Amino acid sequence: MSHSIRVLSISDDDGLRSSRELLLLKDGYEIESATSNTALSVSHVRSFSIAVICRSVDPQRAMALTDMLRRYNPQMQILCISPLEARLDPCAADLEIPSGPETILAGVRQLCNQKSVRNACYQPSHHG
Repeated sequence: MSHSIRVLSISDDDGLRSSRELLLLKDGYEIESATSNTALSVSHVRSFSIAVICRSVDPQRAMALTDMLRRYNPQMQILCISPLEARLDPCAADLEIPSGPETILAGVRQLCNQKSVRNACYQPSHHG
């Protein structure tokens, strides 16, 4: 039986958080959205295969989130969406991508294709 991959979407912008949730749900992923404050207290991070950290999260908080997520779930793949302005400290994620619906979907699919999460991922079929 196939099952959808669980994605934790972290954003401090209500609009970005809700639009990303709809985007990933529509593409067949099981999604839970949270602010960075809420995500820092999420005790069930082990149930997620991928975390998406939005550019709206302060870079230092994003680094703290990455560290926390890796500590509680070493198998989790982490995708960071690049901020609009350049920064000196890159996100310590498995993948960093520019913002945009197609790049986010492509990034999540790319992480699903990696060996460590391949068995947990359900790849929705796309025709055309």
